Amino acid sequence: MNWDRETLIQELGEFDWALPDAPPGPQLQAYSQHYSLNFDDSSEALSHQAGLAKLGGFDIAVQRWMTASAVGTAILVHGYYDHVGLYKNLIDFCLRQNLNVVAFDLPGHGLSSGEQAVIANFQDYDAVFSEVVEKVQANMPEPLFAFGQSTGGAILINFLLKRGFTAEECPFADVILLAPLVRPMGWRKGMLLHPVLSLFLKQMKRKHGDSSSDEDFLDFVRSQDPLQSLFLSVEWVGALIKWMRFIEAQPATDVPMFIVQGDEDGTVDWRHNMKVLEEKFPQRELFVLENGRHHLVNESLDKRSDMYQHITKRLQTRLTLG
Repeated sequence: MNWDRETLIQELGEFDWALPDAPPGPQLQAYSQHYSLNFDDSSEALSHQAGLAKLGGFDIAVQRWMTASAVGTAILVHGYYDHVGLYKNLIDFCLRQNLNVVAFDLPGHGLSSGEQAVIANFQDYDAVFSEVVEKVQANMPEPLFAFGQSTGGAILINFLLKRGFTAEECPFADVILLAPLVRPMGWRKGMLLHPVLSLFLKQMKRKHGDSSSDEDFLDFVRSQDPLQSLFLSVEWVGALIKWMRFIEAQPATDVPMFIVQGDEDGTVDWRHNMKVLEEKFPQRELFVLENGRHHLVNESLDKRSDMYQHITKRLQTRLTLG
């Protein structure tokens, strides 16, 4: 069966955090099949639920997977241009660790409301994420683990530094950042051009980079994903510039985290970013993935396997400490 965004959104009901399971409609079934989100028994997925929740002033598409013998809950935050449908590999990994999974489309992404790929202020992302955390704390088993890819990592960084959490106060047993965004590659040029471009343009045509070694993934994003934006929002760039200044002015915290960064990442200024994160999070642990590009969640199988081996060890350690 075919599916389309508007019909699927109409089919989705309000997300009920107290309801562990709900039968999927035909549009959700087709969506899940398109993005390979129908996990088999080997991942011990007992139930899948999807719906819309009013969070941070937006209608946010939330999805939840519950495992047979959960030892905690993972919250996944995707990157710019992404959506939950592209995160099958990370969802499957978390389920195999016996973690329940809560994932959601950011405003302007996927099935959520908001102008596509646009945000006026990065704190709007924070407002949504903080309410997701509150809902998860009230309805899902702890400990909680937060995963953020690229802009998703930026949202986690913002959440922690903005509130000045200490390690004892942090709501997460661990934070996993994958190629986190602080500064993008070529940011100096962007800062110079943005004041001029913003006077004349709302958006620019998007350039698809080789963000992964997995050619099948790159082809899927470029030609088979109807939820992709074709444009880069000038307003989003302006919001990022303001956010970079905010983050780099924040004091450090002793909150622990695990960072995975590819050494062939051409999307973010990763060497600078790692220095900033070492300063802000001195307890952080860094794993540099050899030949890894930017979209680590969808890197080639060999690179993902290497990354997940290290994350598995980290999770086991944190669960033992918890």
